[in-house]
Amino acid sequence: MSLEPATSVEGVSAGIGCRMRWIEAHVGQRDHKEKAHNRGGSGMVGSRKKSCCLLFAGAVWAVGMSLSMSPVWAQGGSEKKEDAEVIEMEPIQVEGQRIENIDAVKKELAKRPASSILIEEKEIVQSRALNLHDVLQFAPGVRFQSRFGADEGQFQIRGTSLRNNFHHRGINILINGIPFGDADGFSDFESIDLLAYERIEVYKGANALRYGANAMGGAINFVPRTGYNASILQMRVIGGSFGLVSGQVSSGKVTTPFKIGNMDATADYYISASGNRQDGFQEHSEQARQRVNANVGLQLGTHQEIRAYFLQANVSESIPGALTGEQLFANPRQVGGQTPGANPSGGNFFACVLDNQTCKYGRYYNLQRIGIAYRNEFATNQFIEIIPYYSYQYLDHPIFQTIRQDNHNVGGELRYSNANPLFGMANSLVVGVQPRYLDQNQRRYVNIRGTAGAITQNALLRTFYVGVYGEDALDLTEKFTVVLGARWDYSTRQGTVNNYAPVGPPTQTADSTLANIRQPLTHFDAISPKLGFVYRTTPTSQLYFNASRAYEPPLNLELLSSVNADGSPNTGFLNLDAQRAWQFELGYRGASVDKRYTWDVTVYDLEMTKEILASNINNQSTFQNANGTRHVGVEAGGAMALARGLFTSGGGMNDSLQVRAAYTWSHFKFTEDVRGGGVGGPNVLIAAAGNTVAGAPEHNLAGELRYDHPQGWWLAPNMEWVMTGIYTDYLNTEKAPAYFIVNFRSGWNVTKNLTLYAEGRNLTDKTYAGAVIVNDALRRFANPGLGISAFGGVEYKF
Repeated sequence: MSLEPATSVEGVSAGIGCRMRWIEAHVGQRDHKEKAHNRGGSGMVGSRKKSCCLLFAGAVWAVGMSLSMSPVWAQGGSEKKEDAEVIEMEPIQVEGQRIENIDAVKKELAKRPASSILIEEKEIVQSRALNLHDVLQFAPGVRFQSRFGADEGQFQIRGTSLRNNFHHRGINILINGIPFGDADGFSDFESIDLLAYERIEVYKGANALRYGANAMGGAINFVPRTGYNASILQMRVIGGSFGLVSGQVSSGKVTTPFKIGNMDATADYYISASGNRQDGFQEHSEQARQRVNANVGLQLGTHQEIRAYFLQANVSESIPGALTGEQLFANPRQVGGQTPGANPSGGNFFACVLDNQTCKYGRYYNLQRIGIAYRNEFATNQFIEIIPYYSYQYLDHPIFQTIRQDNHNVGGELRYSNANPLFGMANSLVVGVQPRYLDQNQRRYVNIRGTAGAITQNALLRTFYVGVYGEDALDLTEKFTVVLGARWDYSTRQGTVNNYAPVGPPTQTADSTLANIRQPLTHFDAISPKLGFVYRTTPTSQLYFNASRAYEPPLNLELLSSVNADGSPNTGFLNLDAQRAWQFELGYRGASVDKRYTWDVTVYDLEMTKEILASNINNQSTFQNANGTRHVGVEAGGAMALARGLFTSGGGMNDSLQVRAAYTWSHFKFTEDVRGGGVGGPNVLIAAAGNTVAGAPEHNLAGELRYDHPQGWWLAPNMEWVMTGIYTDYLNTEKAPAYFIVNFRSGWNVTKNLTLYAEGRNLTDKTYAGAVIVNDALRRFANPGLGISAFGGVEYKF
């Protein structure tokens, strides 16, 4: 039984992120589907006392320090030597090879001069897989906190999207490289079913050049399972606290080879249907999801493949609202959104100003999406990919007003890759173009306790976006690779906005009067270069550096905010610029000589201009630009095989003990004063130079100990520690308290077909705010984290 967490630089780089290679005594129980998956070139890797809490935290901290506190972990667990050899094999051209197999991804990550995250299937299935926190808890520099206990949450990488008080922006979401969100950059997570995906790739910051430097935070790519790595039938059920019930059934298969004319062909399919519901921790936080994910692939000969992806999602969620600090500690389960002093009969007909439950705040939508990926390896080491997609979403969203939308998105990518040598040196070139278009019709109505009253606005919004990129990686020597790249991003935003004046109480359903028609038009564009290198210091370690530019224009919903930074009303689109940054990143990743542990330590500096802030002008929530901000940080973590054969040993039946830790230091500061109009005058101080950019903790540590027994069961206590709290306003007068959370996960692979899973969360019943609201005028910053809770599930597959 090997203790090797990785066997090469490629293996080490493949482990960057949130997967520890656990030492498993039961690796001999590999089912035939895993072998078929490997033959397909995918290489699936197997895989209440305060003093006690503090001792555990201290132990993880010490181990993390001994590992240089670094965030790269080899994937999967200690495996048989033949498993490691599968990882090291070159991808084989066989019938049914997928468009991008995991071995190719690992080799690509090893060549990237950047810190990236690769989460493989085992890390997904050995969790609740309910939201991204379940799989990103141990990802340094990446923070996801659920707002309502479900999959809607605050997601940020390196603090580049801290204005996200609701929904998501700043990080491109993709499904196997195909854009998922709207063309203006807006997106959400409620349609993503983690159990339908084989792996998750996270590209931090401007390093996500192929996937769009038009998002400051980078990109997250969800790669679906296919017929090559799925069971013919798989069923999973999980339930637990706060009324959670979740179920999934899936099936995948590869056909026997057949002929299309004179061409050999192989087809496969994968389909997953899932649903979940929960009553929620807070009042008025009921959630429900129904999702279908499917893909069908066709391999033509040895050089062509086409795959179609389908997604259908129905999302229903009540929005409980945030609490003040006093409300949080008085009763974290109470409904939020209360507006002190509001008078519902006082003529404020433009907004429902009671609490979220009375106004029936919620978000309900259905989404249909189809994407097609065609790949043709037309010459040696060269291929083209053509990736079109289309999606439609209907949204009913009662909040301060009731918003209804019809969103049509169409776009795609044309990509060319050439991996032939250049001047006798290994070289890899990729170029591409990515057009996208959004047609959005948004209607706003008076919210009469969850129903639509008089119309207040009818907006037709069109967004056109195109990105052109190129990147080249050249091995100047066997140890030194230089990476050069650049992309150009251009987008236009055009609207026809009809504003209406409702009659007012008590006749809010009476016809509104057309007040004005506005037709705003604006555009954004930027060129983003990139330069980096990877130096292989030893066969199992690398030093890397990159300097790259990032760029992100505002969303349509931000441009439609009601008031400009100087206090003047918005007469079309908000006077809001795109945010930009230069990113400098230096890191060191690898494995020890004896391969008992792995690490990745990264230091970065983002020099940002025009960072978009969630601000308040004249007591109205809006957005404005900062002049200058600086995001400096350290991302560090690692994994270590502490021991094996503790209680059982011999005959290939060794138990094992492992540890993983992840630490993030986030030092986000304003470098210049930020001012705006407001009640206090035309030049009110919004943020002073030197203040912290609100929304993220400065110090965050996560750690886990894991014990694996050869009979297939495992135990894994873990913790999350936000050490210094989180500022929630730009003047730094309000702070969400620090917190320390203890959790416990366990599982048992009863047979190769049957698996049990159990988890306890927040075992000390700590009251805390995980996700926060930035700069709320009424100090309602706290989205309560779950109280003490338990979850359990079972999975069976044929």
